[in-house]
Amino acid sequence: MDVQPMLNEEMPVNPAPRRGGFGCWITGCATVLVAGALIAAGLLLPPFNLADRLRGTNYAMLSAEANAVAEGELTLAVYGEDFGQNFGVDVQSVPMTSFLAGDTTAGAWIPDALAAAPPTLAIQSSVYSIKTTGAAPDEVTLSLTIPSGVDTDVLDLYTWDTNSNTWRFIPAQEIGGALVTTVATVPEHVALFQAAPPDQPRVLLSYDVTQVLSSDSAQLATFVAPAGLQPALDGKLVGALGAGFDLNAGYLVTPAVRNYVDPLATDPQTVSAILANNTLRAEHALQVAAFAGAGYDGVLIDYRDLPADMRANFSQFVTDLGARLDQVGLLLIVSVPAAENVGGEWETGAYDWRAIGSAADFVQINLPSDPRAFETGSDRLVEAMLRWGVGEVSRDKMLIGLSALSQRETNGTFAPIGFGEALSALGDVAVEAQTSETGTIDPGALIMARLDGYNVAAGTEASIAGTFIEYMDESGNPVARMWLTTPEALRYRMDKTVPFALGGVAFADLLGGGVAGGVAQTILDYKLGLPDMPGASELALRWTIQGADGTVLDTVQTGLNDELVATIAAPDGNYAINVEVVGGDSSNAARGGAAVAVFAPTLTPTPLPTSTPTPTPAPTVAPIVQPVAPVAQPGGGGQGAVAPGAGSIVVGNFEYGGHVTGTGTGASGAMQRAGMTWMKVQLRYSPGTDPGVASQYISEAHGRGFKILLGVVGYPADLAAGGSGYMQQFASFLGGVASQGPDAIEVWNEPNIDREWPEGQISGATYTEMLRLAYQAIKGANGGVMVISAAPAPTGAEAAYPGRVVNDDRFVRDMVAAGAANYMDCLGAHYNEGIVPPSARNGDPRDGYYTRYFFGMLDTYWNAIGGARPICFTELGYLTPEGYPPLDPYFGWASNVTVAQQAAWLAEAAALASQSGKVRLMIIWNVDFSNYGADPMAGYAMIRPGGGCPACDAMAAAR
Repeated sequence: MDVQPMLNEEMPVNPAPRRGGFGCWITGCATVLVAGALIAAGLLLPPFNLADRLRGTNYAMLSAEANAVAEGELTLAVYGEDFGQNFGVDVQSVPMTSFLAGDTTAGAWIPDALAAAPPTLAIQSSVYSIKTTGAAPDEVTLSLTIPSGVDTDVLDLYTWDTNSNTWRFIPAQEIGGALVTTVATVPEHVALFQAAPPDQPRVLLSYDVTQVLSSDSAQLATFVAPAGLQPALDGKLVGALGAGFDLNAGYLVTPAVRNYVDPLATDPQTVSAILANNTLRAEHALQVAAFAGAGYDGVLIDYRDLPADMRANFSQFVTDLGARLDQVGLLLIVSVPAAENVGGEWETGAYDWRAIGSAADFVQINLPSDPRAFETGSDRLVEAMLRWGVGEVSRDKMLIGLSALSQRETNGTFAPIGFGEALSALGDVAVEAQTSETGTIDPGALIMARLDGYNVAAGTEASIAGTFIEYMDESGNPVARMWLTTPEALRYRMDKTVPFALGGVAFADLLGGGVAGGVAQTILDYKLGLPDMPGASELALRWTIQGADGTVLDTVQTGLNDELVATIAAPDGNYAINVEVVGGDSSNAARGGAAVAVFAPTLTPTPLPTSTPTPTPAPTVAPIVQPVAPVAQPGGGGQGAVAPGAGSIVVGNFEYGGHVTGTGTGASGAMQRAGMTWMKVQLRYSPGTDPGVASQYISEAHGRGFKILLGVVGYPADLAAGGSGYMQQFASFLGGVASQGPDAIEVWNEPNIDREWPEGQISGATYTEMLRLAYQAIKGANGGVMVISAAPAPTGAEAAYPGRVVNDDRFVRDMVAAGAANYMDCLGAHYNEGIVPPSARNGDPRDGYYTRYFFGMLDTYWNAIGGARPICFTELGYLTPEGYPPLDPYFGWASNVTVAQQAAWLAEAAALASQSGKVRLMIIWNVDFSNYGADPMAGYAMIRPGGGCPACDAMAAAR
């Protein structure tokens, strides 16, 4: 808890009597005559000061009866029981006019102090000179009355340090119309100064190790902080920096040392172990300083989630590191979390703002994600915290940490989300029109276009220049609110630095994608001090109808929930209906367009046009609703069931097997007939589980002549409760399993959905941290074990289930960006929703989404990892209800798939995978499961009712 200096009401401010000067000369002389030797010794010891005695300084001696002295607007007081020893004070004032005139009669130090005053500071009081005698108490309180008419939000207390010839900031809080501070060392000269905002505020830009600093982003920055370094238990640094920075450019390079790769998976344990050990703490400061001194301009320390009991240790580390860097002229920037107001007191946990602000050159304060926290008002969170904060840290050092991304709000929690992604649940263009028998639209016919996603309620919050959309379910109930970080909204937040004259802003997510258009320009405008932008803008849909030659026939603007009603009376041809979500001048986001074919009746049908009539401008992102073609009912019964011929499955680097209920399965003979050489079983881990549970599966599979893949997964609740500590335990368990000799381990299962990962914490980067720990443990125990990353669940439903689902393609890209390729031998994938042959790249009657197709999945994952690792399908299967009751409606899409199709498509998938050069392993989901209900696992099984295995036969024939 940060101490709030307060006048002690239990001990009134009692003026102290003054003594000393020539009035005490008789006593002094008598003392000299009686005990000359003692005086000679006393002259060398405090608190006696012969020079002051001879000059006649009239000290006010402080005691319990007289605990304060006042001069003009300054009061110096001692509270409590510690009054030092013979502690006296003399306070003299230099009028502001005399100081500004450089009047040396008031003190020879004045011209130097006047010349050294920073141009952003304007003196607002007399300058008070303080002399002391005796031994001072541990704490002395100074209270300087605030002049009337002065803006207290930009008023600070400073001391003139005659040793360094600099004005130094003294932390002080406003209490009862005065700036009050409690100090351990009494300053020589103090005064009040009013601060002005810097002419050009600073912009700190941090970026991850997987990102590259672009020249466009670099021009925004005063400092760039490439991340990638982390502390090790021995106090040294490990890792490598993000690329793209230039040590000779117009910005300062201050590499970021972090205790995380993903901010959702921090490592406070390592940092705490270093800080708690005096030797390690000193070594760590030495290592960081040495690294910074290797050509950089300084360093940024970003150690998150430290326990509160590390407060003193972390402050000492920052103090030591700051001193080391200051000696060689390098900068120290320290990142701290926002303060929390608890019962009217501001608490900062392990991060002592006052101590950190004293030692660091800049302090990055990471502000809350809730846009409403930025509302104006003395009781609003950000404003109140900054008002308190400038009394703890020199305002010129303060950088407010902001997110450039939009924010998804669900149940009062906030998570960053890209601007386009925040709008994705609006859906894509769907068109309704009466079509001819050939599937075309007659010229002049009425066309209605709409977005096929959620209904929304859109709005603005003028008080924060904020724009939001609220997704509604079919009953009109809110599902999630998306706060859009438009340029206007971000500029409003950045301008929170102005009324407090703060040093600038900091961003850590500007390079990750998903930033609204115009954001970079508004950051540059802020940096250059250009005027701010208008307030929040209402959202709308801007529709365009374009011809095949790119000509825009019409542009119409509607509300978000409104339909476009139009006619196309132009010549026959292909047309595109596109739409953008617009708000303001630059924050636009295109949704998926649709193609229409307008032709007068003809005997020759015209092929259905694509959604891109010409490269520029083009209809937007697929999947696209094709409104002019009849839509078939779900099912796969119309597709062929032609198995590949002999020799189609090419073995060698490619191998395949099946997921079994247990390694003692009675289907092992059928599996061997199909050419399978692998079995997969899944193990559930709970804290405390003995790794020996895997031994039976390993020995039994090997005894039957199979290699064994163990898919090991825990429970989301355990992970949520245990955090990074749980990940360490899980990794240790996998190391124990690896020591028993399995052939491969899949680390977790489908971590992109809340069935397997804690809601609100789903992140490819967070999972990568688990994968890193697991990989190191597995390889440390048995280097021959193949490590397969957890296959995500194929899905596109993240917009519909915010916080509960992340689309698998994005999840894999986030993994790769976090360095996951370094911690796997194979990238895990699942494919289990096909109702067309694996060779098909289109034709699924549901839509054209990539997860519907075998090659859609393979190409997406291969491209995401850039071919750096092969793909391992740890689940690949086709669902058929043949031989069982009708499927649950949730799985109704597979109602028409037959066993013959299943058999042929599994064989064909194995053949295509083996020939692709991209697939290392394919595990069929599944071999012998018999449960058939809401989750129809038996419908995927190769072993069908009655014991036959058509798929085994088809695969055997394709070998």
